[in-house]
Amino acid sequence: MITRIATALLSMAAMKGDALDNARKAFNNCMIEVHNVAVTEKSTPSAFIKTSDTACPTERAAYRELLVKSERSYGSSLADAEKFAAEEIQILVDSVVSNFNENAKDNKTLTPEK
Repeated sequence: MITRIATALLSMAAMKGDALDNARKAFNNCMIEVHNVAVTEKSTPSAFIKTSDTACPTERAAYRELLVKSERSYGSSLADAEKFAAEEIQILVDSVVSNFNENAKDNKTLTPEK
């Protein structure tokens, strides 16, 4: 009986994390697609940086919303939660930009997450 309860609680905890992780993956995969198109079109690094700042607005907003909600659930203030969300999003964007700078010259693309 206790094992069933523990299993149910772990399953519920995993499901709670899935929405945030799915939003992160959706945003990351969208940014990967933007990266791959830019590599194929031979965009310059400076043009890609400008593109990456506004790319994937729907996925970015969904991820941001869930990040803020998650941080607020841990007791963070709205300002702190929004700051954390902005930082997490920027980390992901910076990673893709860094990959672009390395991949553009060799026409290498990124593989989306599964």
